Amino acid sequence: MFSKLKSFFFGGSDQKAPSGTGSVAQGEKEKTAEKTPVQEYGNQSLEHARELNLAFISSLLGVRAVETEESKAQEEQLRMALDAELVGMTDKAIPKLSKSAMTLMTDLMNPEIAQSKIISAIKEDPALAGKVISVANSPLFVAPGVEIKDLEHALSMLGQIRLKDVVMSSLVADKFKIDSYYFETFGKALWDHSSEVAVKARDIAEQSGGNPSLAYFVGLVHDIGKLIIFKKLIELHTKEKTEPHPQVFSNLLGDYSYALTRRACEVWELPEYWVKPIVEFQLAEPGNLQEPESVALFLANNFAELHALFSVGEITQFELVWRLQESGSNLEEFQHVYPDAIPEEE
Repeated sequence: MFSKLKSFFFGGSDQKAPSGTGSVAQGEKEKTAEKTPVQEYGNQSLEHARELNLAFISSLLGVRAVETEESKAQEEQLRMALDAELVGMTDKAIPKLSKSAMTLMTDLMNPEIAQSKIISAIKEDPALAGKVISVANSPLFVAPGVEIKDLEHALSMLGQIRLKDVVMSSLVADKFKIDSYYFETFGKALWDHSSEVAVKARDIAEQSGGNPSLAYFVGLVHDIGKLIIFKKLIELHTKEKTEPHPQVFSNLLGDYSYALTRRACEVWELPEYWVKPIVEFQLAEPGNLQEPESVALFLANNFAELHALFSVGEITQFELVWRLQESGSNLEEFQHVYPDAIPEEE
C-alpha cells in the first residue's frame, strides 16, 4: 500500500523486470527492498501534533487575541457546562442520520451499486434532489442560460464521483447548520476544512488502492466532534447572553472533539470499517495507520492544516518542512497535493 502511495506522489512504477534479466537481478532487487525502510506516516510527537492542531484551529477561527482573566473564567464555566452536557449528549446534541440516509450512504460506498438505484433513492428525498440539481446548475458545470431540471440530466453534468460528493456532503452538512452569526463566521470555516480534507483524502485513496468514497466520507466526518461542540457552545452563549471569546472556542474544540467524534460514530451505528480509519487517524502514531483510507485521511488533514497555516504566514517554510518530516512525509508529497503552495523562485 505504501509503495502505491509513493507511486502516486512520485510517479514510481511497480513494473516487473523484463524476462531474461535472470535471478541475480531479481535477488538484488529483493535485497534493495529489504534495505529500504517502510514508510510509516503518523505523529512522532503527540504533543507537537496537539500544538499544530490548536494552532490550526486558532488560525481557522481568526484567533489573534491573547487569553485574559475574563476568557479564562469563561472557559472554566463552559468546561463545566460541557462536562455536564457530554454525559447526555447522545440524545441531545448528536444529530441523527435517518435509516434512509444510512442506506443511501452505504450504497454510495459500494462501487458495484447500480447508478439507477442511487438516482431512485435521491428522488425519494426532495430536499436532497433539489440540492443535487442546484449544484449541477452552478457555473462550474453549465453554460449561462442552460437550466438543469431533473436528476438524470444533473448526473450527466456532475459525473458519478461528483454526484457522490454532493450527496454525502448534503446528508452530513444539513445536520450542522446553525442560524447564527458565529456559524457564518467560524462554523462554516470548520465545515469548509472538512470538505477540503474529504476531497484530498479521496484523491490520495484513489491512487493508493483504497476506497475513494470511504476516504471522502471519513474526511467529511473526522471533525464532526468540533461541529457538535461548536453548536453546543453557541447554545450556551446564547443562553448566557455573553460574547464568546475566540480563544475559548479554540481550546475547547481541541480538547473535546476526538471523543465526541467517536461517540457520534457509535450513535450513528456506522459499520466498523467506516470508523476504523477515523480511530487510526486520531491515534496517528507511526505503525497505527493500517488501512489505506487511514493514511489518506491522515495525510489529507495534515497537509490541509499545514497549507492553511503556511498560506497565511503562521509558519515558515522551514517549519513546514520540519512538520512534514515529523509526520513521516516530506515537501515533495505535500507539493503533489498542493502544487501551488510554494511560489517558484524567480
